[in-house]
Amino acid sequence: MDKSKLELFLETTPDINKPKEHLEQYSTPSTIASKVLWEAYMHGDIVDKTIGDFGCGSLRLALGALHLGARRAVGVEIDCSTLSNSKEALAKREERWRTLLVCSDVRSIVLTNVDTIVMNPPFGVKKQNRGLDMAFLKKALETANNVYTMHKHSSGEEVLVKTICEGAGFKVVYVDKALFPIKMTYRHHRRKVYRVAVDIYGLRRATASEELTS
Repeated sequence: MDKSKLELFLETTPDINKPKEHLEQYSTPSTIASKVLWEAYMHGDIVDKTIGDFGCGSLRLALGALHLGARRAVGVEIDCSTLSNSKEALAKREERWRTLLVCSDVRSIVLTNVDTIVMNPPFGVKKQNRGLDMAFLKKALETANNVYTMHKHSSGEEVLVKTICEGAGFKVVYVDKALFPIKMTYRHHRRKVYRVAVDIYGLRRATASEELTS
């Protein structure tokens, strides 16, 4: 396995069938999904691990993690119709035996025995969704010891992410930037492709010795 082969595999996974604007649903491009998953893989946070995919949509991140050797994946999605479509697509893939799908608001779910969260949360652009990306982040930090996530870049976003992580006893082990291409999807879109600057983070719960020396 290498990163290029992972990206090719992700190209075979479905997009979100009928994205809903009020939920800010966008399929994670295979280029960015492979970047996130490969970093988690190289840090030893995928192979033989239980992976959570919050706001899983079409399961692209979960399927990629399974392809890289994860033991199992749990996909959580608030939109039951999207999850139903993903379940139908999953039925044709061998990964179905290692996947659990849960229709729930991420903020209200409690999962145990999850090693790593990989996620592309809503960016919180819509007024009613402001702060939702940080709510996803807080829940991920409660759930697993390793979190790989992406957030829309802004002047205060990096400080906020680090503050939340430090408060939860996590350290940043990886940071990268990318342009997230969003195809013309909703009625208000006027360009064929929008490119949104995002920051990608790898986060790990600090050990007791690291907390003592910090």
